[in-house]
Amino acid sequence: MKFNIVFRILLGLSSILVISTYFLPLWAISLWAPQYPEGLTIEIWFNDVKGDVDVINGLNHYIGMKHIKPEMFPEFIFLKYIIAAFIAFGLSVAIIGTVKALKVFCITSVLGGITALADFYRWGYDYGHNLDPTAPINVPGMSYQPPVLGYKDLLNFTALSIPDLGGWIIVAVGAIAFIALAYHWFSQRKIKANKAALLTFPLLVALLSSCGDTKPEISFGKDDCHYCKMKLMDNKYGLAIVTPKGKTFKFDDFHCYQNFIKETPTEIKKTYVVAFDQASTLIEAESAVFVQGEGIKSPMGSGIAFFTNESNALSSFPNFERKGKFADLKNE
Repeated sequence: MKFNIVFRILLGLSSILVISTYFLPLWAISLWAPQYPEGLTIEIWFNDVKGDVDVINGLNHYIGMKHIKPEMFPEFIFLKYIIAAFIAFGLSVAIIGTVKALKVFCITSVLGGITALADFYRWGYDYGHNLDPTAPINVPGMSYQPPVLGYKDLLNFTALSIPDLGGWIIVAVGAIAFIALAYHWFSQRKIKANKAALLTFPLLVALLSSCGDTKPEISFGKDDCHYCKMKLMDNKYGLAIVTPKGKTFKFDDFHCYQNFIKETPTEIKKTYVVAFDQASTLIEAESAVFVQGEGIKSPMGSGIAFFTNESNALSSFPNFERKGKFADLKNE
């Protein structure tokens, strides 16, 4: 039995696109600290390690970690062949088009992903635990194993480990295969094809847009202001900035945001503010309206509150000293 022709074409084209992973990084480990607000990044390619490797090696020397270099990754010897086999397998399944072949491809992809993550964990464990006992800084019982996937705090650094562009392309191929299998499953249970498409298409769109902008969230009572280190408690005030590398900095008041920008020049991709008239809700700063006055009890004394529109701002604080757009504040 054959699976849907549209998904056969998608699987074939996406498998061909995997060729680009020979020219793109597969994985990225990023590190942030107060002295590195824009972060440091290690890019893992199919045959090399690039990025801020020299800087990170210099820092790791003080805690006794090994220097990162291509020779410590024996996987580089055969990874190019594994990628080629994955491309050929995906194309073969698309051409053959049988559900049985698709199931084998899905199972193989899952097992391959688990094996890759397990191998990464093994490397990270050795890298973070096998330390030089004569290093200048030695913290008894401390290890520095990077996360396999997601965030992890390492001393004063925050580490993030996620697929890079090449890795997301490989993930996309596997996801298309699973969506094709799900579509076939729904179709076989006499669900109308257009309804099945409505169920599966959003998943595909979400996957392909996974590298897009994501609005940050503030957990009031839990998150700390990046500048003053106080808890963000008042859910009618707050700001957040997102850098081009995806790092988020949160602030409890415009005063803290302004001081941070002045003292730590940071490239900003997007700025969000908490809407006073929609408590706990972040909106894009460029569309926000602000009012400022002594009657506005913001956490750190800026006296500034942001609103979704001017009408709400004036009704909440009719006796204000000044009002305007976020750009007016940013340019001060």
